[in-house]
Amino acid sequence: MPGPTDRVAGLPGVRVSLPPGPPGRRETVTISTLRGDGWMTVHDEPTLVRVPPGGAEILVTLYWSTAAGGATPPALKLIRLNPDAPIQGAPVAGAPSAGTSAPGGPHGPYPAARAAEIVAHIEGVGDVDGKIGDWVGMRGSGRAVEGFSLTPSQGITAEEFEIRAVLGRDWLSPWLPGGSFCGSRGLAFPLRGFCVRLRPAAAARVDLACFARFVDGSEVGPVGSDRLCAAPGLTALEAFQVVLRPRVG
Repeated sequence: MPGPTDRVAGLPGVRVSLPPGPPGRRETVTISTLRGDGWMTVHDEPTLVRVPPGGAEILVTLYWSTAAGGATPPALKLIRLNPDAPIQGAPVAGAPSAGTSAPGGPHGPYPAARAAEIVAHIEGVGDVDGKIGDWVGMRGSGRAVEGFSLTPSQGITAEEFEIRAVLGRDWLSPWLPGGSFCGSRGLAFPLRGFCVRLRPAAAARVDLACFARFVDGSEVGPVGSDRLCAAPGLTALEAFQVVLRPRVG
């Protein structure tokens, strides 16, 4: 959590790692940091840890300077990103459906699900509304999309498609039904891409094309149903476009 930092020593800091134990443990636990060395500072993005269903042991080591009087260890916040078992007070990969209230998060309560066709959560900005066929996000801003939901008003229903997000290399979110929120809010964890999958009945009626722009200025598209819309280098997603057209013939 944000707090005062000793610019000379770089403290406080936190190191997340595996404790000593059987080598096979590394095959069931994944620790992901954007720094790549397991260190967290008050200015870094979160560290994400994946563990098997039965749980696992993680070693968290806190470092802080005692040179100044009243120094305290860095504050941590643990949030579970699991759409199948949401925890009150934490953002999750699958948000409540329309008409229900969402749990709170690091920046206060989330708003209830909206009626907009597309809702995208933008880094440092918050939720923005969009429409099917339009670009959603802030192109050219360098601000990443952290999560999104799709609720088309015509052409297909929420029951006729699913969405998922690209979170990292070889790391995809679970498939979520249309209308769900996919990703996170307020964690400064950008999406690296996304995927929309039409069910057979919908695929027989409409053509789907997805486009994406990334913070490095590169673009991808058109990408069809059940194909990842992501850059080869997994650059953070800056804006995206979803196009639905009636199938001809």
